[in-house]
Amino acid sequence: MRLKEKSYFVQLVVLTLFMLGGMLVFSSLGTLLVMLIYHTPNMLEAADPVTAIRITQTLTTVGTFLVPSLLFAYCYNRQWFDYNAANRQPKQQMVNMVLILSVTLLPVVGALAAFNENIMPQEGAVAEFMRDMEEAANQILELVTSQRSSWDLIANILVFAVLAGVCEEFFFQGALQPLLTNWTKNPHIGILLTALIFSALHFQFYGFIPRFLLGLYLGYLLYWSKSLWLPILAHVLHNTLSILVDFTLQGRGIDTDNMQFTDMKGSLPTAAACALISAMAIVYIWRIYRDGEHTNTI
Repeated sequence: MRLKEKSYFVQLVVLTLFMLGGMLVFSSLGTLLVMLIYHTPNMLEAADPVTAIRITQTLTTVGTFLVPSLLFAYCYNRQWFDYNAANRQPKQQMVNMVLILSVTLLPVVGALAAFNENIMPQEGAVAEFMRDMEEAANQILELVTSQRSSWDLIANILVFAVLAGVCEEFFFQGALQPLLTNWTKNPHIGILLTALIFSALHFQFYGFIPRFLLGLYLGYLLYWSKSLWLPILAHVLHNTLSILVDFTLQGRGIDTDNMQFTDMKGSLPTAAACALISAMAIVYIWRIYRDGEHTNTI
């Protein structure tokens, strides 16, 4: 029996089990591979910890997000790329707007991240827990981005931008969002819930707000374009440009790890201007969607 004939609760349970099982199996494979190559299960203790991190991250990302989403799509209606809208192409006008948004959203995200960090609790057990989670994630990120060769830049883009963007979009927008949308009978609630889960599962509370808003943006790109490839493009471009900006600033001797976006001269006016341009581009994408819906109903 196909999953489409099961209840939405059963579908959610199956997707969750696929994700947990894939994470367990593929992360274990990553640890085993690191141990075979470097003779230690701890990637940070390996002779080449950066490569060990990339190996582990690659397998974990594929196993946690891509494999479960594809299995779920196939179990749903025996097709790999129909349920997740990966068999459809977005309109070129929408692609053009996403290319613009990939640049204009960066300063907006930076300003939101600074705001998010400033409103977080500074003292107490909760604050300490959140700082520990953030420092654990930053320790790995700082180690990976500290490498300065062109090969390291390319490898980071492939693993942390391209692979992460594709795999996460297949899971969140390609599997989870349609499930929650069908369950609630409301695409906006489905997008909202998916964005909340997307941000929460990163376990980085100092970036929860910008990541949640990015999740909303990616969710509406899927809803308006009816193609998974538009949010994939947006996600990959955002991650790639973030890596390139960090690489460039570090190359100029700027300590990006201890710098806030608002520390840069003219950052807030730039973010405000970019927010306006971004809003106009998003409205334009919505109008393309609206005009297409109107044409289909005639």
